[in-house]
Amino acid sequence: MKIIGNLIVLILLVSCSKEEITLKQYANYTVKFAKQKVNYPDKDFSILIPKSWKWKVEDYENENIILGIDAGSKPDKNGFTDIISIQKIKSFGENKDLKSEFEHYVNLVKNNSQSQKIIESGLTDILNQKSYFLHTKSNTNTYGETEIISFIMDSGTEGVFYNLTASASNTENLKKNMSIMIQSLKTFRITNN
Repeated sequence: MKIIGNLIVLILLVSCSKEEITLKQYANYTVKFAKQKVNYPDKDFSILIPKSWKWKVEDYENENIILGIDAGSKPDKNGFTDIISIQKIKSFGENKDLKSEFEHYVNLVKNNSQSQKIIESGLTDILNQKSYFLHTKSNTNTYGETEIISFIMDSGTEGVFYNLTASASNTENLKKNMSIMIQSLKTFRITNN
């Protein structure tokens, strides 16, 4: 009887450990870290990112991407990195409003991705501005694969949006690393309006 009891406890522990962490849980899990301020060169936006991270202005070949940066962590002991990407974009779906653009992204993931599953999505004010988010992760649950939380928000120009993305490797530090990136994204400010 004791073996059956221990087996039930083990099954419960394993099934509970597979529970997905939500955006709200990441946002509420505070991690202290040194920060550096990044101002986009034309003063379009600013953000605070981890001090040890490297960042660069990206030069995109896609006409819908107006501008952007990528910021990345140093590789961990297994070579995995975490990345914050910020892009100012013209609608990829020729949408004029924020909700329609968000729905376009959700449909793209649902219809074109066999390797990603949607954990949660919807309206949020976590960035201190009305925005929508899409939280996805790999279907395989393979160590090191990417979990992504993307936000889309208005830029102040019709049909132009900001896409803020946090991509974390699924490692033992996932919760801490994703929480750091969400804290960083919460400092995003549009400065050139």
